[in-house]
Parts: sequence; structure tokens; C-alpha cells
Amino acid sequence: MVTKVKVDISPDKLIARLTIDEDGVKFPTADEIISFLTESGVVFGVDRELIRKIAEQRKPVQDVICARGGLPDEDAIDWKVDVSRLRMRQLRDSERADFKRPHLFIPVKKDQVLAVYSGGDIKTVTGEILPGNKKESLFRAGGNTHLSPDGMTLYADLDGSLYLENGLFHVDKVYHVHGDVNYGTGNIKFDGPVIIDGDVRSGFRVEATESIFIAGNVEAASIYSHKGDITVQYGIVGKNKAKILAGGNLVCGFIQDATVGVRKDVTVQHYLINAVVVAGGKVDVSQNEGLIRGGSITADMGIVAKDVGSYRNARTELKLRHHSENEYQSKLWELSRLRSELMIRLSSLEKKYSFLSVIEQRTGKLSPEKKAEQEFLSKELKRLKDRIEEYHRQELELQKEASKQRMAKEIIILNNLYPNVDIDINGQGFVTDELLTGVKIFRFKDEIIVESLRGLDDRSYDIFVPARNQTT
Repeated sequence: MVTKVKVDISPDKLIARLTIDEDGVKFPTADEIISFLTESGVVFGVDRELIRKIAEQRKPVQDVICARGGLPDEDAIDWKVDVSRLRMRQLRDSERADFKRPHLFIPVKKDQVLAVYSGGDIKTVTGEILPGNKKESLFRAGGNTHLSPDGMTLYADLDGSLYLENGLFHVDKVYHVHGDVNYGTGNIKFDGPVIIDGDVRSGFRVEATESIFIAGNVEAASIYSHKGDITVQYGIVGKNKAKILAGGNLVCGFIQDATVGVRKDVTVQHYLINAVVVAGGKVDVSQNEGLIRGGSITADMGIVAKDVGSYRNARTELKLRHHSENEYQSKLWELSRLRSELMIRLSSLEKKYSFLSVIEQRTGKLSPEKKAEQEFLSKELKRLKDRIEEYHRQELELQKEASKQRMAKEIIILNNLYPNVDIDINGQGFVTDELLTGVKIFRFKDEIIVESLRGLDDRSYDIFVPARNQTT
């Protein structure tokens, strides 16, 4: 085994590089690699977490930096941000690693001073102590950071998030995981967008303030985007433990045995099976298989699918919630209140204007003060009437829009709606007791309407009001 493991120590003894030509079952374990490093004289600054990840993947590596020299005296670097949370602690053999601890990130600004190096003794990877002054090879800049000309001050190159990777501090606007989220990466928590080239394994969590893109699958994991979209290129196999939350949209291949909540739309390329989905926009499962079977799907703006339920009568719930109706009612109430206040003021001013007009008719003229008041009242009355008319126009527009929104929020089933599917639209609903084909379901006032998607001239066209749920 050891003949295919090689360690190269740099001339200044500040860096050790690891090469392993084995793969598969012959690949050395993490303990074997660390033992070989020790035998080769590498005793300080070993990246044990990297070693464990290499051993887990069991693939050949070439000239990977596995250890770096460091400062015995941590006070030699005056950090201007709290990096204690970010440091990968060196594990003693007796310690138990928390491999799921988050990879944390600290928000920083462009040109912000991250650290100042005052010099000091240096410890090599072989454990020797070297007298140090400024040492650029030790105090190094990571991605999107730079050192001052004298090598003593570290700056951020852009607004972003500071994080620790491969022993260096980096600043980035996007956090990119080149592989799976697993024990090798730990949980991810990032102030910005996240790109994951592989899968998110069971038990892990990915949290980002912006959008999250996952090129593989999500297992029984938690994915949370505060303000952005979530894209899962393949699908979610949740094992009844996965939780997906997005401040924007969710797009994925399929969802099975998972809980999903998004503020906007959910678009699923293939199927939804035994999932609980709540969307502030639409739920669209109209492509490919287009199947919704089992679980509960709730949307504010509509649901569309090819097939819902199954021949085995799998209990499935489809719900529409018209939260916007309350918004329209609130706006209409406010317009009505404003219009009533203006009407009261209008009535009062009309009385004053009429009184001045009567005086003018009887005396033939008004004093300059009264004439000025009359002219002011005339302009103010016109302004109030125009404003009242505008409020009235806005009320009519809101009423029309509210009616349109009610009609636009539909459940559309392009192919088959099987028995035992619970339909609920804002508190009114029914349970299907027969197979329906190609229908749209909507609420008109207090009634649920089921209408065929076929045209009126089609002989199979039908429209009816189903019997309501007994519990409604």
C-alpha cells in the first residue's frame, strides 16, 4: 500500500503534498494515510478533514496540499473579523468529529481589512520552529482576497461571504460545492447563492439567502432558500423526512415523500407522489407523466396536472386558497372609507357655497373676502368631485379584478381525475366518486363548478355542480 502513497515536502517545509495512486478496495484508510504522513515527518498542520474525505472517496489524488505550516502564536495575526467559527479544528485521535457542523460564512465588504500580520515565529509541517518576519508564503490570500504590497494586510476584493476552504480564507458571491453535500462537506449555510454539482445526502441541510441549484437528487435532507429559487435537476426522494422551503420558486424533476413550502410557483417535470406541497403561486405538473398521487397539494393561484389519484383510490387532496380575495376586500373597504369621508366634506362645502350664492343673489355683490372664499370653494368642490369619481372608478376596477382572479384560480386536470380525490377551494369542496376526464374545477360565488375542457360544440361537453362534502 505505502509504495503507492507519496508525500512531497516543500523546500521551506511550509507545505506538504500528497499523491495516492491506488483506488477501490486497496485505497488506504484515513488512519493509514495519517500514519504514513507521520512516518514521513509531517506532524504539524495536517488537514485531517481533507484526509478523511480523500479516504472516503477512494479515488487517486495527485499533489494535493495535505498540510501547511502555521503560527505557534496565533496573536501574530490580528483578525478583524471573527474567524473562530470558521476554523477547521485539528482533531486529536481521541476526539469525535462533528462532520455535520455547518460550513459557515461571514458577510464582508469590498476592500474590508480581514487581517493584519505582525510577524512571528513559524512552525513547519515537520514541527520545526523558524524565526519569522513577514512571510507571504505563510500569510496567503485566498480567492477574491489580496495582500498589501508589504504582505502584512489581507483585504476582501468584493462584497460577499468569507469562508474557509483548503486552509485558506476566500470571499465569494456564490458558494460552489463540486460534488455531493455529505460528511465531506458538512451542512452548508451561506449568505448568497449556492451551486451543488451532486446530490444532497440524507440528514444534511443546505441554507442560503439566495437561490440554490442542485444538479443531482435530494434525499431525506433540508433545503432552505430565504429569498431565492430552488432548482433540483433530478428529484426529491424524501423518505418522509425531506423539507424544502423557498422564498421564490421550486423547479424539480419529481417529488416523492417530502414536504415543500414556497412563496411562488412549484413546477414539477414528472410526478408528485405522497408529498405535502404548499405554494403561494401555482403548482404545475403538466409535463411528461404529469401525475399527482397521494399527499396534499395546496396553492393560491391554481393547480394543473395530467392525472390525479389512481385506480387504487389513493387518497389525494387538492386545495386552492384565495388569500388575495382578502386583499381586494381590504382595498375596497379603504376606498369606500375614503370616499365616504370626501362625501361628508363635499356636503359641508356645498352648504357654504350655497349660502354665499344666496347672499350674492340678494345683495347683488359680495365683499372681496367673501368673493375669494366663494372662488376657493368652487375650486375645492370640483377637486373633491373629481377625487370621489376617481375612487369610484378604482372600486369598479378592483371589483372586476377580484372577479377575474376568482375565475382564473382553477384546478385543471388534463387527463384523468380518479375517485377519492378531495377537492377544496377556499372552504368549499367535494370528494370525487367517479372517474372524470379532462376537466377544470373552479369556484363561482359559493358553488364549486366542474366543467369539461372540451368545447361547447363537443357532444361530450358537460358542466355541473358536484355534491358538497358532508363536513363542509
